[in-house]
Amino acid sequence: PPEWNHFGWYYAKPATIWSLGILLHPMVCREHPFRRGHNISWDHQFSLSQQLSQECQDLIRWCLSMLDVDRPSLEGLLCDPWMQ
Repeated sequence: PPEWNHFGWYYAKPATIWSLGILLHPMVCREHPFRRGHNISWDHQFSLSQQLSQECQDLIRWCLSMLDVDRPSLEGLLCDPWMQ
């Protein structure tokens, strides 16, 4: 997760959500959100296909929030409209 790259620490639960976002993105977009050779940076924007539903786009962006406190909890993830 970006907090590890930038600060050398992370909290397990938000890092798990980040990892789920990293896995979900290529499953629905067929590409990794962060291209090879590019470091994750605070101002990096990844692209999402406009063919994805808005709910799916929102969920991926939420999981891949740069700030760990902005990511959903596991419970919040399960309640997300796209997961229903």
